[in-house]
Amino acid sequence: MTTERAELTANETIKNFLRAGKATFTLENKATGNHLTFRVNQPKEDSPHFVQVLTGPDNGSDYAFLGTIFADGNYRHGTKSTIGRDARSAKTFVWFWNILMDDRNLPESVKFYHEGRCGRCGRPLTTPESINLGLGPVCAEKGLG
Repeated sequence: MTTERAELTANETIKNFLRAGKATFTLENKATGNHLTFRVNQPKEDSPHFVQVLTGPDNGSDYAFLGTIFADGNYRHGTKSTIGRDARSAKTFVWFWNILMDDRNLPESVKFYHEGRCGRCGRPLTTPESINLGLGPVCAEKGLG
């Protein structure tokens, strides 16, 4: 089964997707052609969310730890991250996260795409409503992770 990648545009929808527990997404700059893929995972309820960035060709396993999002919404670059604070991926995530937390919109040239899987359980999204939310119907009813 193929999954349908979709753009999310509303800040609240993006925040809900990211806080769900197993979010994989790509930020793409249409002006430059650059793109980065991230994962935001919450291993168990009430734990922080851990941010990873795709660093190789395997979309399933080539991720490196970047930092942590805490319950208060603050993001901190990880002291154990092998990626420096000045790396493009680290700077991009901080820039993106600050825009979300300030309730500002992404610039027109920057697009946010989920990768066709539920942000909570990771199953493929199959209905238009689920694709538009980035969450399957059961997970959307359960709420955030």
